[in-house]
Amino acid sequence: MIRTVGLNKVFRTDTIETSALSNVDIAIKQGEFVAIMGPSGCGKSTLLNIIGLLDAPTSGSYTFDGVEAGRLSEPQRTAMRRGKVGFVFQNFNLVEDLTVRENVELPLVYLKLSYGERKRRITEVLNRMQLSHRMDHFPKQLSGGQQQRVAIARAVVSNPMLILADEPTGNLDSKTGTEVMLVLTELNQAGTTVVMVTHSERDAAYAHRIIRLHDGNVVVAEDVKQQVVIV
Repeated sequence: MIRTVGLNKVFRTDTIETSALSNVDIAIKQGEFVAIMGPSGCGKSTLLNIIGLLDAPTSGSYTFDGVEAGRLSEPQRTAMRRGKVGFVFQNFNLVEDLTVRENVELPLVYLKLSYGERKRRITEVLNRMQLSHRMDHFPKQLSGGQQQRVAIARAVVSNPMLILADEPTGNLDSKTGTEVMLVLTELNQAGTTVVMVTHSERDAAYAHRIIRLHDGNVVVAEDVKQQVVIV
């Protein structure tokens, strides 16, 4: 589903050239849960942005769902991203003056679905996230954990094949963070591929594999030895 070969990303200004990723080779199968780890500044978020079609590599190959995505133009990446990739961020990135229902509806508007289909999907996903009673509330009226569940609902309402989570528990206490990780695990068990950037070994234990980066290089890709088991 996801494959990079010799992937490089270089950021350039008039005076400085910075290598963020260097010869990155990874492969992620459909249905996997993979954690990407490493120190700050090692290229984790840069790699996630390329995987999520938000950015393009400087050189090398990136194949997503059978398509050589690294060579697509920005409009082509945007079109491919819609309906296939959902994003969950550390800071939730909810629109403050929209209700929960309206925040979750945003990806569906871009897909040009009918009102009836949008309503059905929103109701279904908010029930799944145990947020149906919060449909008409605004983000500021919710706890951090509830806001992150709204963000996850928004990410999955379009039924994407891939969820990308960038430090999804970074702004949450440990109990609420565990609840969010359980939601991501349940989504993965239902067949959605999950790729998560995290600093937390505890959160990484929910994944099947860990890819560790250092200075833009993959230093190790390993199976999780003591994976959290959800029964």
